[in-house]
Amino acid sequence: MSKRALLVGINQFNRADWLLRGCVNDAQAMSQLLKDYYSFQGHEIYTIFDKDATAQNLRDGMAWLFSDYAGDGKDVRLFHIASHGTQVAANDGNDDEGDKLDEVIVPFDHDWNKPFTDDQLRESFAGIPDGVNFTFIADCCHSGSINKDLLPAEMDVRPRRIEPPAAMQGRIQALTDARFSAEAQWVEAEYSRALSGLSFSDRRVKERGLKEQLKSLFYKEKKKMVEGERHVLLAACEDVQTAADAFIEGSYRGAFTWSLGKAIAESNGNITYADLHDLSMKALKAGGYAQNPQLVCGDERRGLRFLSPLA
Repeated sequence: MSKRALLVGINQFNRADWLLRGCVNDAQAMSQLLKDYYSFQGHEIYTIFDKDATAQNLRDGMAWLFSDYAGDGKDVRLFHIASHGTQVAANDGNDDEGDKLDEVIVPFDHDWNKPFTDDQLRESFAGIPDGVNFTFIADCCHSGSINKDLLPAEMDVRPRRIEPPAAMQGRIQALTDARFSAEAQWVEAEYSRALSGLSFSDRRVKERGLKEQLKSLFYKEKKKMVEGERHVLLAACEDVQTAADAFIEGSYRGAFTWSLGKAIAESNGNITYADLHDLSMKALKAGGYAQNPQLVCGDERRGLRFLSPLA
């Protein structure tokens, strides 16, 4: 058995106005949780903070993370990043579709012309062997929306998202409008097909919540950070929401990482992915944070104990 964790926390960036406050605390708190509840040793944890968290150093960290497997079905890997997130309109030369949006994680040296995209993450994750339990936790925003969630004025909160340049925002808006149009057309077609030929009573039963289910299905099929069937993604919020960087219980933290730590500590580490997600959501709602954490994985992983081997 082998286990490794790559923990990245970025408060400082190559632009002073992007400053966050709780990301390094998040990575340090996650490191302590791994030691206290999951028997990780110091040499099994690789941390990268602030100016050291360049795009190249993140790639080097992932190269370390995805290596030296025991190959016995008991390998465990965790990648946790606390930083800004954003969105870019993919250039034709970098995207074979030429018309899609890329979700972006923001390293210290973020470059709008060379962003660290979800496609690059997916390429790194693609080589992970089937017998490895890999979990990706993203405590950052992945939305390009400029509509920030409204929180009470007394809450000391910053969104973990940076706005794209004005010209790119225009491209993003056009692509977003096209996506919503495609979603609406697809949902209506699938809705009509699903209800076709049903009796009136059966139709009334099935149509309840059907459009929302179809929207969710469209999202999962078209917008994936990680292939959910092979790995586990825990994300801080929905695509159109922001992740909070806030003052919580005496220190600055990411609300999502704080909620995960709370659930892990209260369960003494014995918690499934599904329960971890549910308890995280409850803690965030109780704290007044307008973000819904996301769990993306195959059904068989939902009942698996957090960070436990597959074998």
